[in-house]
Amino acid sequence: MSDVRDRGEEVVELAWWDPEVLIEANIMPATGLATDYLNVFNEAVMLFGLLGDMPDMIEELRKWEPLSYEQHFARSGFQAKDLAILAYQNADPAIKAPFDALTLETCDLLQQAIAQAERLIQQGAPLDGFIAETTMALKSSIMMLDGLVHGGAAGCAQDDIDALFD
Repeated sequence: MSDVRDRGEEVVELAWWDPEVLIEANIMPATGLATDYLNVFNEAVMLFGLLGDMPDMIEELRKWEPLSYEQHFARSGFQAKDLAILAYQNADPAIKAPFDALTLETCDLLQQAIAQAERLIQQGAPLDGFIAETTMALKSSIMMLDGLVHGGAAGCAQDDIDALFD
């Protein structure tokens, strides 16, 4: 995938991995990852925040499904979704492996939290503490994913990731 740009009189051909092309598409050149993927989790966090006042939001949370990075972009309206998938597929395994591991753990955490929220709502139990704890854990995980996307700490040590889910 290359791109031809007309810059005045100069015509320049750009390859997909060109940092300028990636930056323009909101993909981090250092990692080949885009923060748009984090919306998979951000929307669920927002819904969890509403559960205390609107327990019927559990219906929306039930619809949440874990999506891999590639699945998310394949389904998304992201303008450069093909580029995002290509960059991800070619990302350094030292970056991709911890990102994928944390993504799976975050998906598991979210699925377990949805199931627990459902049980609490059915029991008429208070939700405030559960919501606060769950939201904090999810936001922490998303922040760690964001750090990996931006190349900070290719990332966090696996112990830090594991501690988040204990």
